[in-house]
Amino acid sequence: MNTPVLTRLYQLQRYLLIATTIFPALAVLLMIVLRWPSYWKWIATEDTPMTTLQVAIMYTIALFCWSIASLYHLRFNAAKSLRWLVLGGAFFWLALDDRFAIHERIRDKILAPMHVSIPFLPIAAGDVVLLVYMAVGLLTLKWLWPIFQENKAIKRRFLAGVAVAALTVTVDAYDIHRLDINAERLEQTVEEVFELIAQILFLQGAILALFKAIADGVKASDPA
Repeated sequence: MNTPVLTRLYQLQRYLLIATTIFPALAVLLMIVLRWPSYWKWIATEDTPMTTLQVAIMYTIALFCWSIASLYHLRFNAAKSLRWLVLGGAFFWLALDDRFAIHERIRDKILAPMHVSIPFLPIAAGDVVLLVYMAVGLLTLKWLWPIFQENKAIKRRFLAGVAVAALTVTVDAYDIHRLDINAERLEQTVEEVFELIAQILFLQGAILALFKAIADGVKASDPA
């Protein structure tokens, strides 16, 4: 077994996991400090540094997923390749949605004027698109499940990401107009931070999966 190569590979994986934990946390802290006391300005509103950070992370997740799909395609594992390809496409769409505020435009220009909502739930008119995203994601989770079971670390990251993302979507759909302005700003800030946490968990899951796929290739190519 090519132990030196695998050792360096796992070291690089560890460095990436540490970096993807520390850098986003420092970035959020910097956004808050630089705009204090208006701590929400670069986080809670649209088209902010937080938006740029989140879009970059989701685009990176998509690239990692597609890289994993390519590795499995080269090994003639069509099922895993397709699942990673679709998952990468989902994150690429979410990156586009976040960058161009697609679901907000659909909400504000189409659904809200039509007063589309869910009866008996504290959801603002038109604010159902993210709930649809969540429903689609949860429905496809069973199909995606085999790729989350590559190992325990990958499964834990992705399942934690799903749980935090579901919580974030639920909070985001809440009718914030029921709150006063200060509570609204705090709610939106916390929501964006939790959205970032979910994205980091998905990113780290993709990193673990990518390095596992590479390590499996190294082991398979070792004549020993």
